[in-house]
Amino acid sequence: MRIPAMVIFLYVLMTLPSATASVAGAANSGIIEGRVIKGDEPVAGMMVAAYGTLDYSARPLATTLSGADGSYRLELPAGVYAVYGRLAAAGLFAFCGRNPVTVTEQASTWAGLQAVTTRPATSQSYADPYSAAIEGQVLAEGKPLADAYVYLYLDVADDLKGQGYRRSPPTGKDGFFAFDGLPESDYFLVARKRSAGGQVGPVLEGDWSAIYTANPLTALAGKTAVVTLCAIRKTRAAAGSETFSRPGGALVKGRVLDSAGDPAVGVHVFAYTERVIGHKRPAALSAPLGADGMFVLSLPEAGRYYLGAREEYGDSPLPGERFGMYDKSADHGLEVSAGAVIDNITIVVEPVRLD
Repeated sequence: MRIPAMVIFLYVLMTLPSATASVAGAANSGIIEGRVIKGDEPVAGMMVAAYGTLDYSARPLATTLSGADGSYRLELPAGVYAVYGRLAAAGLFAFCGRNPVTVTEQASTWAGLQAVTTRPATSQSYADPYSAAIEGQVLAEGKPLADAYVYLYLDVADDLKGQGYRRSPPTGKDGFFAFDGLPESDYFLVARKRSAGGQVGPVLEGDWSAIYTANPLTALAGKTAVVTLCAIRKTRAAAGSETFSRPGGALVKGRVLDSAGDPAVGVHVFAYTERVIGHKRPAALSAPLGADGMFVLSLPEAGRYYLGAREEYGDSPLPGERFGMYDKSADHGLEVSAGAVIDNITIVVEPVRLD
């Protein structure tokens, strides 16, 4: 018998100690803190939870309640976490546009949560009794969102990134999307609209993203599940890793400079597991770097990684694009061990030239 994810979520919350804000008090702990807002207003009394994966139907590792000003604080061991919130009485679900976020030892990481209204799925008959369908609408600030792509994932192993199992065509002016001929299964739904118009790549400041509030969605043969995805606009984030790491991975920290020695604001730092870069999804990719040029990359496992920095994502660097590779080894590679923290890495970028 299938038990809906929402029922599991509510049962877990009822069995947890009230407002558990800490799972560690040792020296290797760090802090996730932020505010929960809906529009411009704070959301008080929301249960905020940190998870070890992007699947929030699992048991949370720590929970707390947001205060009167929407603020919350969680103490956790150093690692990488996904942060979500839920206020069932008000029909609200909240998520962080930066998910997942990296917690480092004895440091504070900001993770603001934006709340959206939960809209339960409905079901209608589907012509094929042996397969299933999913359709619905993507909204932003209550209005249909055009040119958004909706992605289906079978699990969170790839962190709800990349192409996924299926990807919809871009939504039209009505925000509508549809998937037909699906095997009966559970699916994780995500929607993204990138200002640059791409189908893949990181979600940057100003882009829209949505995650279905009751993931995973069960698609039943002979039925069409009808859902609504409510998107939030990603706000400016501190430089951090855009790629989720697993226990046993490593952190790489450092700074990117231009040829004059100034911080290279706005570039991304990447790590590939192969020397040929730009033709696959990187193992880790930072958010655009801030005014100090500092970065933190969270790597998924031990191994050799090829590090560099650039302005764009995907394909080969273009003429004029700021680009540079880690240069302390002949092949630009860096060997990392499980659980290592490698600091003081410096990468220098310069505009690509054809001559």
